Amino acid sequence: SIFAMVLSVVGVVTLGVTTTQAAKSVTKGLTTEQPLKYNKSTKEIGILTKVNGTYFTQATRHVIVNVAGSNGEKSLLKTDATPQAFYQALKKVGAQAGNNLAKDSAAGTKVKGNKLAVYFVINGKRVRAEKAVQVNHKDVANLDFRFGGNLAMNKKMKTGCVLCFDSCPVGIASGAKYGFQYGEHFTGKENVLPKDGSNMVVVFKVKS
Repeated sequence: SIFAMVLSVVGVVTLGVTTTQAAKSVTKGLTTEQPLKYNKSTKEIGILTKVNGTYFTQATRHVIVNVAGSNGEKSLLKTDATPQAFYQALKKVGAQAGNNLAKDSAAGTKVKGNKLAVYFVINGKRVRAEKAVQVNHKDVANLDFRFGGNLAMNKKMKTGCVLCFDSCPVGIASGAKYGFQYGEHFTGKENVLPKDGSNMVVVFKVKS
């Protein structure tokens, strides 16, 4: 019947939209083999990570580090995504790197570059990273994450650093609230984050 034909066409159209949305979503379909996705239109990047519960109680300066890097076990979140892939994805979505920090920069120098909103996807909902971490055991309103750049230094040091809490000349992105050499004062909130060893997607959105 005509009614059945209309229904089938509507079904195909609806399915098409859903499939396209799923393909464009940076949080869907991530695996250890494909741990990173980006979307130019939304200026978002999704990275699959694994929670390291050590840093619910022990302090660190590392938020996300590649598992193969020398700091792979020193971060709140571990990932199979490489710093180079993250850097390239940021460039592809139109982010501008600060590249203002070096290893001999004065202590307290703050990272520059495009601002990045960082979200942890917990139970299917985006939670601002700041809601899930503490600094010196206290809540922090805004870590002011930036696209620092630092690709050459990152490759040279082989630390695997993707995202750091404080301003860093090695991490691809880091927080500008705290200056260079602020130190290891960051912990994850056990009552907010998934349990140790759990997979969790982190979304970066480039802010204009």
